[in-house]
Amino acid sequence: MELSELSDYFQTDKGTKTGHAHNYAPLYSFIFESFRHQAFSMLEMGLQRGGVEAGSSVDRIGSDVPSIRVWLDYFPKAEVYGFDLSDFSRISLPRFQFFRGDLGSGRDMDRLAAVLPMLKLVIDDGSHASFHQQFAFLKLFHKVEPGGFYIIEDFHWQPPFEDKLPACHKSAHVFESFLKTGAFDIPFAHPDHLASIASQIQHVFVHRNNRGGINSWQTKMIAIQKKL
Repeated sequence: MELSELSDYFQTDKGTKTGHAHNYAPLYSFIFESFRHQAFSMLEMGLQRGGVEAGSSVDRIGSDVPSIRVWLDYFPKAEVYGFDLSDFSRISLPRFQFFRGDLGSGRDMDRLAAVLPMLKLVIDDGSHASFHQQFAFLKLFHKVEPGGFYIIEDFHWQPPFEDKLPACHKSAHVFESFLKTGAFDIPFAHPDHLASIASQIQHVFVHRNNRGGINSWQTKMIAIQKKL
């Protein structure tokens, strides 16, 4: 099956039927097809809808990993890693390894970066809190291999607890500003670190639509490609 069909079959909201049906799969297919059958490693953060961002307990036991199943099928030679605040350790799949942690914890993110190999893909479908998105990006972009992609989904929505996190700009503003200026406006990060990351970016692909529980056309997802 092609990627949209897989997304619907495994009931992820990256397709056209489940949840808010964001329909990210066609863009992903366009970007990913050229390396679909290569051997590489990838990471997805946020493994199942209805997590803490939706009001669940931090002690939730994950029952399935729909997007991970999509990637294992679509990329038959890939090693797929997952990261989430909830516990998915009971789920055992070939070529899949789970790490548990907090996107807002420097200790957890540093530990994750230390154990991961270099990655062709990183997909952040986690809490959708702007601070978490930017913090994870700063912590993990160096793990993306040359030519690889760092992707952040769902800029259009932030969880209710976002105002309890460290203050920051909305992620949509940060990355749209980068497209215009070539510089990152992330006040809690060191300017030298931001300049180093900016110098490594080859392309930024932007996906805008008015699907998935919103009524206005807006930025919903980006795919950042690292220079070769």
